[in-house]
Amino acid sequence: MRGVRRLLTMGVPGLAWVCATALAMGGCSSGPPRFTAAVDAAPVVDTGSTLDAAGDLGGTSPGFDAFSPDIRPVQTTRDTVLPGAPADAAMRFGGTVDPSHAPTLVYPEDGTIVPPNLPSLEVHFLPGAGNDLFEVSFTGQVTVLRYYTTCTPVGGGCVLALDTPAFASVADAARAGGQVRVSVRGTSMAGGPVGATMPRTLGVTQTELRGAVYYWASSGSVLRYDFGAPMARTEVYAQGNIIQCAGCHVLSRDGTRISIGFGIPAPAPAQIFDVTSRALVGSSFASNFGTFSPDNSHYVASDGVRMTLLDATTGHPVTGAPQIPGSMPDWSPNATDVVFSLSSQPPPPFGGSPGHSAPADLFLMGWTGAGFAAQRTLLHSTGENNYYPAFSPDGQWVLFNRSSATSYNAPDAHLWATRSDGSGRPVDLAAANGAGDRNNSWPKWAPFVEMYAGELTEPLLWITFSSNRDYGLRLQQSSRTADMRTTQLWMAAFRPGRAGHDPTTPAFWLPFQDLGSGNHIAQWTQEVRRNGCTTNAQCAATELCSHGVCIGPPP
Repeated sequence: MRGVRRLLTMGVPGLAWVCATALAMGGCSSGPPRFTAAVDAAPVVDTGSTLDAAGDLGGTSPGFDAFSPDIRPVQTTRDTVLPGAPADAAMRFGGTVDPSHAPTLVYPEDGTIVPPNLPSLEVHFLPGAGNDLFEVSFTGQVTVLRYYTTCTPVGGGCVLALDTPAFASVADAARAGGQVRVSVRGTSMAGGPVGATMPRTLGVTQTELRGAVYYWASSGSVLRYDFGAPMARTEVYAQGNIIQCAGCHVLSRDGTRISIGFGIPAPAPAQIFDVTSRALVGSSFASNFGTFSPDNSHYVASDGVRMTLLDATTGHPVTGAPQIPGSMPDWSPNATDVVFSLSSQPPPPFGGSPGHSAPADLFLMGWTGAGFAAQRTLLHSTGENNYYPAFSPDGQWVLFNRSSATSYNAPDAHLWATRSDGSGRPVDLAAANGAGDRNNSWPKWAPFVEMYAGELTEPLLWITFSSNRDYGLRLQQSSRTADMRTTQLWMAAFRPGRAGHDPTTPAFWLPFQDLGSGNHIAQWTQEVRRNGCTTNAQCAATELCSHGVCIGPPP
């Protein structure tokens, strides 16, 4: 059995780096260590125990059966004792194992995959009978991270909140095998039985999530979060209010243009802006939904009933281009097609519409460079409403919503996907949807194809959507009526190589949001275009100069 020398540090996640020295494969050898981690100024106590991969005293290492005992990698265990927990917390878990004292993991769900550059991650759990001291562990193939903590109470249970540096350590622990096993053990500080959860798998991609997301908050403003920015934070891009709401918005794929609708979507008066300067581009037009061509020369605007081809530099309709029945258009990344939804129900007698009723089909229309070819059916409805279609960044898939009735704030909205060439059958994204009706709406793709090395190396895409589901213990609302729930932004992995199966994983909450705000319409772009700066005077009136670029104010 290989030995692991455990070292202990006192501190908080992300502030105190924990050190451990793994000794030779044969145990506590008198020779030099095979691996030594760097030590900072944090106080470190060598507890002198030999541990297995699960962090228990003695025993074998479960979970890595692919490695024979003779060739398993040396494993490092890093312990962090959080404020409130005793310094010898790691040594207080020697009692009899009793399942009746087991804590219960609540969040994240088993099999969730996340990017390594999340700004934070929380683990939510119910404490179990008689427990007031906990060990939350993240077990990778080479590294085990263990946090010793008392219960930080949230929603009838406990939460361990990992800040950016602490979660980066978890991501690093997952690097060797693409995942870590998350588990919680509980006991009493006074001594007694030990209960343990069943471990859950948390996958972490090798590549960071790139791009930026713009979303509408119920305060009436468009906010954004830039995953590519140093010290990223949520910022206001377009300030609005509940009377003059800056709501429906569309980003160009390269991030240089944005269209924003203001006021009631009946239809809303919309304008195109240069993202960096916020200067108005062309005239305003009526639109509830829209899409930019990949070269930003054209814009398809829809009032919810009909679509109009605009010159994106002027905001004016293209001369001779007919209006086309349909709504919710999205331009393919290779510029060859626009996908859209069309309801069979008669349109309203006047004005536009923020949504439509079932049945509704999905159509494609080819782009010739000057206009659109005849539409062709992508997905025919058998009575359901198919709407909010969106092309994947590689153009191979169309993500969409399906409900039994209206598309506007549908309680039973679920996520589906179909191949953009019409082959195969549409797929219910069951893992991302979760159980029951959660108003999973406005699905969109993050702008890049990533890679994931878990069981095998495979391409991976990210999808985001709004949902009024529970966020673990922090936001419990399943017992509320649908109109009293708070909608938040969620994200899930989409693995296109899993043909014939649901390609998604369970969703995770995007941790840059205000839990008191209803958040919708997460629109992605490849990057945020900003002005460079050295002082605040070089930025727009509401912006600040930070790390050499102009950044908007916090919400």
